[in-house]
Amino acid sequence: MASRKLLLSLVCLVCCVSVIAEPQSPLQAPNAASPPVVSDYSVGTQSQPVSIIFDNKQTIVNPGESLNLDCGVSGDFRYCHWETGKQNAIQVQDVYDGYIEGLSKPQITKGNECGIVIDAVTIEDHGPWTCKVFVIGHTLQNSKNVTVTIKPTSPILEVARRPLIVTEGDTETISCSVAAARPRVQIHWFLGDEDITYSSRVENSLTDNMGTYKSISTLTHMFKAWHNKKPLHCIVSHYTLLSPIEDFVDVQVKYKPWGKDVRLYDIRLGDDVEAKVNFSSNPPPSDIKWGYAPSYEQVAAVLPVPGEEGRYSTEMLTLEDGSYSVILRVLGFDEMDARMSFHIKVANDIGARDFTINLSTDEAPNEPLSSGTLAAIVVVVLLVILVLLCAVYMKYNHLYCFAEKKSAKEDREANGASDTESAQAPGFVDRNKLQATSLFGKLQNGLKKSKPDVATNGTNGTTVVPAAGVPAATEGQNGKSNDEVVYAELDLAPGDKKVPAADAPRVDPSTEGTEYAHIVGVLDNQEARK
Repeated sequence: MASRKLLLSLVCLVCCVSVIAEPQSPLQAPNAASPPVVSDYSVGTQSQPVSIIFDNKQTIVNPGESLNLDCGVSGDFRYCHWETGKQNAIQVQDVYDGYIEGLSKPQITKGNECGIVIDAVTIEDHGPWTCKVFVIGHTLQNSKNVTVTIKPTSPILEVARRPLIVTEGDTETISCSVAAARPRVQIHWFLGDEDITYSSRVENSLTDNMGTYKSISTLTHMFKAWHNKKPLHCIVSHYTLLSPIEDFVDVQVKYKPWGKDVRLYDIRLGDDVEAKVNFSSNPPPSDIKWGYAPSYEQVAAVLPVPGEEGRYSTEMLTLEDGSYSVILRVLGFDEMDARMSFHIKVANDIGARDFTINLSTDEAPNEPLSSGTLAAIVVVVLLVILVLLCAVYMKYNHLYCFAEKKSAKEDREANGASDTESAQAPGFVDRNKLQATSLFGKLQNGLKKSKPDVATNGTNGTTVVPAAGVPAATEGQNGKSNDEVVYAELDLAPGDKKVPAADAPRVDPSTEGTEYAHIVGVLDNQEARK
């Protein structure tokens, strides 16, 4: 037994010596210098997911302006920095500590933990900016494009000569170009005050790999006679400009004579008549002739202007801005002149145009209503119809002024009280009836003063005022009145006073402000027979 215990002791001693002599692995060393290892489980079981808060919309900024580059982190992170591709990474903490010149910490850092501020933007800051956030196990990042503007060059209208000379009806092509701008410009065309940008198309082309554009707008437009002497503007708008810049050219349109025919009415026989034809022409008119005949088809313009023939004479006046006037005078207007057709033909280097003159003794026809007047009439008619429809609707549904008036009984029933309850309630006062009684009492009081035929009750000297058309009450047998008398107590004092109940003590008639009137109730014939 003792030898067995000794053997077990030796085995335990050998095992202990072998464990002590075994070398320790690096993972078991308490003072190992290797970094700690985070297990996949600890990464995948974080209490809160980490995300980046970032707006990646393009930002446009002028040189010299400050720019906020916002970048926020939701959750725990280690550190963050910005990259531009043109310089080393910008450590956000270095910016916050003031180690990087030209960059500063934003005023608000909640939700903007990795944001920075460029104090004064330069051309070198143009391009993409990327915010990188380092968290346990991976990196979050997002980018935005920063466009640092370049002021556009002056626009140039590309025309052969100035002023621009065009012919009526011809289609002209004109270009306006801006050599450089960042971002691209907006080009608009105006002819006088008329916006004709719809007749143009724009081509934008990059001049470098930094986003600088050259823009060319081409206008294709057909000019009319009324465009003569109007300026053609090429207007450029850009982010850097407080007001647009432009180039313009004056336009001269060559066109044949242009104007309107003349019609005169209400001419009296025997009067001298003067008809004036106004027109414009560019170039000036080179030939003007006139003629007359019984019909327009027979008129031959062969008489020169100015000229004279019998009772007819013509004259030409030169006005301003390429305008002219031809005057036809008729002495002693007669019926033959009313049946005559007059014709004036004006020509220049571009073409010729005919004008007619109509002289009549008839009354002037009514001019048709303008579109604006018609629109106003239609609006008024629609409003009237709408008002009528609303009135019909309100009357049908008994709304507003068309609502049916409710009786006092219906009002009480609507308020939850019946006639029986009102009559049985102690101290109940129907204010509507009280007001009516008060008015009736005043009326009766006036009748007492104005009518002499009143009856007096001999028992107590009470004055009884009979109703209209009813004889005064008379005493019957046993000293009783044949008619039934109803007494009403009226309180004429101002204010909302309480009316005493039936069992309340009676008020002294001599009390100031209280007046008594006696209302006679008349029985119908059937009740009188009873």
